[in-house]
Parts: sequence; structure tokens; C-alpha cells
Amino acid sequence: MWARLASMDYTLKSKYPLHRGFFELDRYSVEHERFNGGTLHIEREHLERGNAVAVLLFDPVCDEVLLIEQFRIGAAVRNDNAWLIEVVAGMIDEGEDAETAARREAVEEAGYAPNTMTYLGKYYSTPGGSSEHITLYLGLIDKQKPVGKGGGIASEHEDIRRFWLSRTEAMQWVSNGKINSGAPMLSLLLAFGSQGMVKELT
Repeated sequence: MWARLASMDYTLKSKYPLHRGFFELDRYSVEHERFNGGTLHIEREHLERGNAVAVLLFDPVCDEVLLIEQFRIGAAVRNDNAWLIEVVAGMIDEGEDAETAARREAVEEAGYAPNTMTYLGKYYSTPGGSSEHITLYLGLIDKQKPVGKGGGIASEHEDIRRFWLSRTEAMQWVSNGKINSGAPMLSLLLAFGSQGMVKELT
């Protein structure tokens, strides 16, 4: 059985700032222990994004999820379809906890205030280059009771389209790659399971 190697250690020896803007980029000098003994010295660039939340909005009565679509620069520079299908998500502001941020983002981006919030899990989005940590929630809403228009915040240059999709079709979109970014894939799988995918492999 796998066990964490608690005896392994590392030291962040130095930090050199490379860029200060919407994100912060630093170069770290790191020394860490090797699995086979001794130490390894490496230089790593780190993008500081802060912590984020994502919330899958779901109406259990009509069995539909509320998804959003927006432009993403990461997909654009790969010459891929730059409008990704996602769940509501955003950065945790200073002084907020994760659930408060998730509720705020749900209103701003989708125009719905969740009745209840269920914690799904949390993960590092890309730990090889960033400390960004994303907390996932399932938010139950009533499709017939929006509290706003959604669409994002104009001052943040957001242009968001919201749309409803059956839970079954949303899971199919995960399977066929139409939903292809981390937060929506993980939140849908954690909320509704991957039994269908497992059955296909057995």
C-alpha cells in the first residue's frame, strides 16, 4: 500500500520576482531530497494566481445543470476552440472564504443564488508551475427563480453565455470531450459519478 514519504524535505532557498501584473511570476531556487538519497537543486518559475472556486449549478427538479461559455486565452494560443464550456468559477477575494466566493460568482456569472451548497473537493490546477488551489461545490438552484441576469462583471471584461443542459447530456459531453477543462469535468464527475464510463471499460 502506498504511504506518503513524510521524511522527504525541501528548502526554498531564494525567490526572484520576474513580473508583477494581474498575475505574479517569480523564479525560485529550490533544493529537495531525492528518492534514492542525496539532494537535487533546481530552478523553477512559479505563477501566483491565488485561490479559486468553482460551483456546479444544478436544478434537481428538472434534472438540469446550468453551464456557461466564455473565451479563454489558453485555448486560443493553441489554435483550439477558444470558447470553453465551463461551470461558474472565479478567484477568492481577500477576506472571503471559499463558499462565500462561490455564492458571489454564481450570482455574477449565472444570475442564480444557490439554495444549498455541497462541498465536492479541491485540487491543484497545475502544480508544476502554480500554487493555484481550486475548491469545488455543487449548488442547488431553482431554474424558475433567477436573481439576476448573470453574464459576468463588465469591469472585469467578462462576456459569459449561460445555458441549461440535462444532467445526462452534460455527462456525455465530458465523455466525448466537448467539456474539456478541469473544473467542469471534475465537478460533474464528483457530483454525478462516472459509472457509465466504468461500465464501458469492464
